Amino acid sequence: MSSTEGISLLAHLQTPVLVGDPEGRIVYANPAFRLRFGDENEDPMGQPLAMVFGGGAREAVLTATAEVLQRGQSARLQIREGSFAYTGLASPIEAEEDRVGVVMVLLEEHSNEEYLVGLADEIAEPMNEAMQAAQSLGQELHADLSDAQRTLFDRGTRAIETAQKWLRELQVAIRGGKPQQGRFDVMASVMRVADRFTGDKELGVDLHVLMPPNLPRVSGTTAVFERLLSQLVRQRVEESKPGTPLTLLARTYGGDSARGVLVSLVDMPEASRRSATGHPPDAVQHGMASLGGEALCVEDSTAGRVTLMRLAIADT
Repeated sequence: MSSTEGISLLAHLQTPVLVGDPEGRIVYANPAFRLRFGDENEDPMGQPLAMVFGGGAREAVLTATAEVLQRGQSARLQIREGSFAYTGLASPIEAEEDRVGVVMVLLEEHSNEEYLVGLADEIAEPMNEAMQAAQSLGQELHADLSDAQRTLFDRGTRAIETAQKWLRELQVAIRGGKPQQGRFDVMASVMRVADRFTGDKELGVDLHVLMPPNLPRVSGTTAVFERLLSQLVRQRVEESKPGTPLTLLARTYGGDSARGVLVSLVDMPEASRRSATGHPPDAVQHGMASLGGEALCVEDSTAGRVTLMRLAIADT
């Protein structure tokens, strides 16, 4: 495989990757690195690897780079960027005149807290659906139920309400009493979700993504947002007219003093496949509320349907 082919493959990875020459200067930074660590006004090309990081991360990268270039040995490192932690591996690669360069791969560490938040939200969805189904069924059959059946039904709905109450307590405890948890790179999340759908050949989704080169980090949890966006895309794919593309857009709103980020999904629904209301799924609306945002829907008979997911910009 040629070096050009190798570089082109790195461009498709969702993991941040840097490639340095024998002097430790950057000769390639893949799109995932630029999304997570880049500055819209700076080009990392030609800079020393360590200089694109700040604080303690700079020293860790400098040490690892020296280990690779001076000794030709791989080196592990751990760094933080904002509220995110990364485990990295710097390895030697063949360069010119029998010298070595360096390739550095950075893997994001997912905390137990983030996993538990996502798991709690996963549990909340079927519980909410069970309650909604029970309430709808109760309204339809209430007059036909005997006293004993009505007592059993009421006992079941109270049990679901109690489980929901304790689940909310658990969610608050996991988040340390905070209504929102963490901050994340919404651009990277949108791209990961889009890649998963476009990479699924069985679905055959024609999904276009439009975003500016940089967006501010937003409040919330990566795993939760990606799960909600995936649910929304899947539902809209099922309802859309066959053969029509879907478009994912992301942008800030609020003018020069951006107040938030909008992630929008545009589709053209098929009348016979469309849900009764067209609104985002209840699980998506509840999930966005847990992130301190909201999910809205606007429809036009000509332009199609636009579903908005509004996220708050994280405090700096």
